[in-house]
Amino acid sequence: MIIRITITLMFLSFMARGLSQDTTRHLSAIPVFAKGDTIATWIQIRSSVPHFEINQKQVDEWGAVDVGELVKILPGVQIRDYGGIGGVKTIAFRSLSAAHTSVVTDGFAMSAVRTGAVNLSDFELFGLHKVALSTGTVIDDLAPAASFAQANTISLQSTLLRSPDKMRVGMYTNLTSINAYEHGAYYQKSIGKGFFAGGQGMLRHGNGRYRFQHPDLNDGPELWRENTEMLSYRCRFAGGYSDKQTKWNISANYSNNQQELPGAAVLYNSSNDQTLETETLRIQSLYTRSFKQWKATIHGGYQTNYMRYFDPQYQNLLGYIDIDFNQASATGGFMMARSFRFPEEKVYFGSDIIYGSLDGSTQLIRPERMTNISVLGAKTVLGRFRLEGNLTAQLIKDQSILNTVQSGRKFQRLSPFLAIAYLPFKEKALRIRSFYKHSFRMPSFNDLYYNFIGNTNLEPEDAHMVNLGITYGYQFKNASIELTADGYYNHVSNKIIAIPTKDLFNWSMQNIGETSIQGFDMGGLFTHQLKKCRLDVNTSHSFNQSVDITDRNSLTYGHQIPYTPFYNGQAGIHLTRKGYQIGATALVSGFRYTLNENIYANYLPGFVDLNIGLSKTIRWKASNLLIDLKVMNLLANNYQVIRSFPMPGRHLQLRIKYRLEK
Repeated sequence: MIIRITITLMFLSFMARGLSQDTTRHLSAIPVFAKGDTIATWIQIRSSVPHFEINQKQVDEWGAVDVGELVKILPGVQIRDYGGIGGVKTIAFRSLSAAHTSVVTDGFAMSAVRTGAVNLSDFELFGLHKVALSTGTVIDDLAPAASFAQANTISLQSTLLRSPDKMRVGMYTNLTSINAYEHGAYYQKSIGKGFFAGGQGMLRHGNGRYRFQHPDLNDGPELWRENTEMLSYRCRFAGGYSDKQTKWNISANYSNNQQELPGAAVLYNSSNDQTLETETLRIQSLYTRSFKQWKATIHGGYQTNYMRYFDPQYQNLLGYIDIDFNQASATGGFMMARSFRFPEEKVYFGSDIIYGSLDGSTQLIRPERMTNISVLGAKTVLGRFRLEGNLTAQLIKDQSILNTVQSGRKFQRLSPFLAIAYLPFKEKALRIRSFYKHSFRMPSFNDLYYNFIGNTNLEPEDAHMVNLGITYGYQFKNASIELTADGYYNHVSNKIIAIPTKDLFNWSMQNIGETSIQGFDMGGLFTHQLKKCRLDVNTSHSFNQSVDITDRNSLTYGHQIPYTPFYNGQAGIHLTRKGYQIGATALVSGFRYTLNENIYANYLPGFVDLNIGLSKTIRWKASNLLIDLKVMNLLANNYQVIRSFPMPGRHLQLRIKYRLEK
């Protein structure tokens, strides 16, 4: 109640100020922050919540190939990686499941009503201008209202939706010694005053076979990872218009993916014959208009997803399983923001309407979901304090049809957010920050309706998040340093979990779980410009205790939740001279438990993944050519992120990337 009153008073005070002042007179900007407060190139020091941005140059230096591989270097991020060239990668940020993280591409929140989680390996880095991760709230006030409802947000900005001066060309290839290949190209051109258009294509293919040592065969022979072949292609067309006051863009995306699924590596059963086929079509448009102290956006989009899963050896009466799903979603909404004394002080309001449906060949129920998400928020600066708050209202109506009988449920939630940041020293980029956020994740269609598994009485998961942190940056004569440290506490109630019943195919979905999550994240970036070379060092560390507090009489009470290491971290060092760069990155993960009970049978050892590389950047006129050779998993560690899904051993990766902008 206090939080709602605070946000309401902030909003009313801003509106009163706006009505009383002469809006035709532009007030000069007030110098709120020290110049040193803006030096950040990775850690966003000015933000009142943990926020990280990775630009195109850093993507090239760190050598990742998809978004899932890139964001795992950030503090607090854990990526559930199932291995293989078509393997699924989902995020767990600060032990909140992937369903608590939204993925926003060019101002559109991706729909995942079927599974609740977005596969980050579907987003290649080629053609992306910037990748950002924030927790607590969305940094962009003109982001869709739906993204403000989530606990965390990954924002992706495409190159094709940035207006070029004249022309923009890009070509890319990625070759590996495990027979996995990627190729891509894009072309964009200015066509008339303010207008632009372009297209992009990507191809992934290969068999992805690699050797691994089965953990249950200590001295046994190496095995081959089988059934890993894939063929995936994507194409995209985008265009728009841009001037000082108006921006408009439209894009159409199509992808087709056909792959074999390697499955779990089980002793004496190396054959896995499952296949997966997916097809996605997405069309979206965004219009932005600026006038005086107002900014407004209107957006709309439509998406269809087709998926077919086939297992010719499934143990049922038919002797196989062949199922397909068709998911459709449509969204539309707006966002408005008004600034006052300076751009940092503003109010914003927006609302989205989202429709989703799912048809399945084996589903008894055809579910539909209509969602309305609205947000009202404000930002201001009072002396050395920066205040930010918003209130998100969600109304979700589920409807299902079974044998012509229609039924439905409604979910309503108010989710407040409040952040306070303090600048102790006017001339130094040191900031103390804190925030509170309430968030919840809706049960997915699979949770609610999938065959005999679904439970239509499920309640949403509620997450309460508290964060206290500090950021610091300093600019030396030839060097700069950025540091961030945050302690946090999350409490998740009504946790949705699956309980096995008569066999491993039939489960029961229930709201019985509660989790207490507390941890500490820290990260740093140091750059030093020498006479003829530059040194870059980055590191991040996360300590996390996430325990089950559902039932004091349970055997798992106080135990660490599955696949959550007590520690994970990364470090990287790069030395650049005359276009050459040599570097190394190391990812370290502590031990984990694969099931709820923390016993030796469920123990999964930690691992170290070390990569080293050498690259050369050649620049002439408006062109840029990058040639990058890396040795991945240099130590040839035989490790698993998910039990029975072994990761590749030592292998080579060669990337060649060409860009022309003029």
